[in-house]
Amino acid sequence: MSALNPLETRPQGTLTLHRAAWVVPVSTPAISGGAVLEDGNVILACGEYPAVRKQSPAGTMEIDHGCAALMPALVNAHTHSELSALGGKIPLPQPGFASWLRELLPRRAALRPEEQARAAAQAGRTIHTTGTGLYGDHSNDWARMPAGGPPGPDRQLFAEILGFDRAELEGPGGNAVPEAGDARGPNGHVSLAAHACYSTSAELIRRAKAWTSQRRLPFSIHAAEHPEEMEFVEKGTGFCRDFLESLGKWVPDWRPPGTTPIRYLESLGVLDERTLLVHAVHVRESDWEIIARYRCAVCFCPRSNHYLGVGRADIGKALHLGIPTALGTDSLAGNTDLDLFREAAFVLDRHPDVPPRDLLRAITLGGASALLRQRDAGSLDPTKRSRLLEIVLPRSTSESRLAETIIRMGSKGAVRWANRPEHD
Repeated sequence: MSALNPLETRPQGTLTLHRAAWVVPVSTPAISGGAVLEDGNVILACGEYPAVRKQSPAGTMEIDHGCAALMPALVNAHTHSELSALGGKIPLPQPGFASWLRELLPRRAALRPEEQARAAAQAGRTIHTTGTGLYGDHSNDWARMPAGGPPGPDRQLFAEILGFDRAELEGPGGNAVPEAGDARGPNGHVSLAAHACYSTSAELIRRAKAWTSQRRLPFSIHAAEHPEEMEFVEKGTGFCRDFLESLGKWVPDWRPPGTTPIRYLESLGVLDERTLLVHAVHVRESDWEIIARYRCAVCFCPRSNHYLGVGRADIGKALHLGIPTALGTDSLAGNTDLDLFREAAFVLDRHPDVPPRDLLRAITLGGASALLRQRDAGSLDPTKRSRLLEIVLPRSTSESRLAETIIRMGSKGAVRWANRPEHD
């Protein structure tokens, strides 16, 4: 059993002992007949029920969740909540990225700022009801985004930088980059993301990464998502070039790197353990070796890839190589919902080589680590924030099928917050 001592210093009446058929700390093996002791904000102990009960002071309130699993809140490592107003507006699936982008741009341009902000706020509330306690949210207009934090999920906000034809972080208005430590709401955190290799100049990618490195913040970039990106980075031709020319953003003297997006990012010096590569669909063997060498995290968005018709990522390969792996839903412009349990269930159905236990880790501790929030989220270790999920389980659930059953039941809606007022 792991515990935070001394419990005797806690005021009586402030502690709650949660017990259930299963406790899934994620960082350690699942516990049959387990318990979690918390003070409402912080996990104090996690282990077998008799041992945790013995440590609990007089006056500790006890809640028996019965035939259920207690686990940490989910972490959705990649979303674009600012696109939530487009949910259901773009026909899915699409035949490819180019087709999807042509559907997206006019609809996005027609959105009113208040409509966009209202839908983004609703998206935060919705993902919270499905068990997400922290999400990585990318925005091109971060200053207009609604505040995150209680009573909804925490948010790691990424101010997403675009500009194939510019080299300075600050845009014409001088407000493209947030101040260091800037936050949106009591639990907001703001970092930078470069959009992609085909939409952001090399110098802009370098500067965004340098900005985040100086502040020890996560840096995110879409990488190797679709065939159009691969062609552009290698040859400088195809849809991405045509699109840049149509926008008047093409740089005439630009020369293609002549390689893959992963090797290109390596040449820019932006790969390390604080870099989060999103999608990683078209990744060659040598690319995987580079990602593993630099200990980059990868966030897979399998349903978005499916609905946009861009290909299928090799999630099993990343796990086999020990690459830090997370899962994200991407946006409602390219997905049917923001439910991370459903995202994981999709992986179970389409990627039989992915062990359910590894998948459960990807949607909790893997996501927290990718967002550099592993100190307070992703597992049930003492001193971490107490955000407990209760997943109702069939009585026949065995340890060997526990992770898969949790994902399946969660995707069907058998999930609620274990330490919400309705349990009092």
